[in-house]
Amino acid sequence: MLSNIWYFGLPSRDLSRGKLQHRQICGEPVVFGRAPDGEVFALRDLCPHRGAPLSEGGFRNGDLECCYHGWTFDIGGRCTSIPALVADDPVDLSKITVPAFPVCEAQGLIWIWMGDGDGVETPLPVIPAVGERAPQIVHDVEFPVNIDHAVVGLIDPAHTPHVHESWWWRRPSERRDKEKRFAPTPLGFDMVSHRASSNSKIYRLLGGAPEVQIAFALPGIRIEHIRAGKNFYCGMTACTPIDDKRTQTTHLMWWSMRWLTLLRPVAMPFARSFLGQDRTVFEKQAKGLNFDPDLRLTGQPDQQAKWYFRIKNEWQRAADAGSPFENPLTEATLRWRS
Repeated sequence: MLSNIWYFGLPSRDLSRGKLQHRQICGEPVVFGRAPDGEVFALRDLCPHRGAPLSEGGFRNGDLECCYHGWTFDIGGRCTSIPALVADDPVDLSKITVPAFPVCEAQGLIWIWMGDGDGVETPLPVIPAVGERAPQIVHDVEFPVNIDHAVVGLIDPAHTPHVHESWWWRRPSERRDKEKRFAPTPLGFDMVSHRASSNSKIYRLLGGAPEVQIAFALPGIRIEHIRAGKNFYCGMTACTPIDDKRTQTTHLMWWSMRWLTLLRPVAMPFARSFLGQDRTVFEKQAKGLNFDPDLRLTGQPDQQAKWYFRIKNEWQRAADAGSPFENPLTEATLRWRS
């Protein structure tokens, strides 16, 4: 699990004013909140008094109140009151704090910085073409594997005809030779914009001749941007580690077609089905991973997975050395069948 990087936290719509949401990220309990004035914050979700989750409490006069003894904390994690103390008790409240995490809200998404500093020098992922519009569909699912296996599954082109076999997507018998060009980016790599494959049936809904660009970035963000004339579709899949054996994966969708907005209740089952197919195969994979087998990445179909481990290792090496991260990848063309 990488540190000193932005992880996807939750969609903005899940955090209304005066509400709290619990998450576990990189093994840390986190409470996200939106103060009554609309400001988003994140704290370690443990009261320093007796360990009760702050997310089980609520707001009182703009501060978080612990459900156990009523200790209150401001959104920066500083203790503001202990109701049981008498007026002349010498306890110094300024020495009682809850660790706070930097957060950033953009494009209807809330990101959390896990690590040192405030993350201002590390760019957030940007969804192209959507401006500040929130996603039209959000669906998440917990995968019973660590983030490495979740990410490798996310960027693996070979599993699609098997795991996602369906009438509206692809079947094993419909494999085609693919050749795609890739280029490095600040935190990952892009599959350069190209004409959509002939066996990608669902892309035809945009009309015309769809062009596809797919971007991957650390720690586990995949953004697919499809354009056809005036129409576009953007899908972001974000892998956020819960701990070293579980990964929360969230898929978010934006589009420009009004007719698809009207059909959103129909589109939602497709999103559930797609991620559900991934979850099913991860459940099966997890049974084998329990035996800690030796694994191998083979040939060009697995090259993106090799790149992921390479840039991840370089990120960690640069952090340990206290030096800036430099992407070690170069432009390349890959070929496979899917």
